[in-house]
Amino acid sequence: MFLEVIQLSQIINVVPKEDYCLEIILDNGSSIHLSLKSRLGTIRFGELTDMELFKKATTDGICINWEGKVEISLSEAFQLAQK
Repeated sequence: MFLEVIQLSQIINVVPKEDYCLEIILDNGSSIHLSLKSRLGTIRFGELTDMELFKKATTDGICINWEGKVEISLSEAFQLAQK
């Protein structure tokens, strides 16, 4: 049920926090707190070890993007936050 709500929602803001965490704010008033710290050793997220790049997270409402180098969808962010 919650996943269905997430899929119908859009990201209105993404706020990079300390220690490689993101606060993902949704248009339905909910937010997701996602830590990427444990994933920085992977090929996919390795570029985000550069804190300056990490702080440049933006959103188009559907995905979170770091200058075209790394991108995650809202549904993926939700899944990662649950692990």
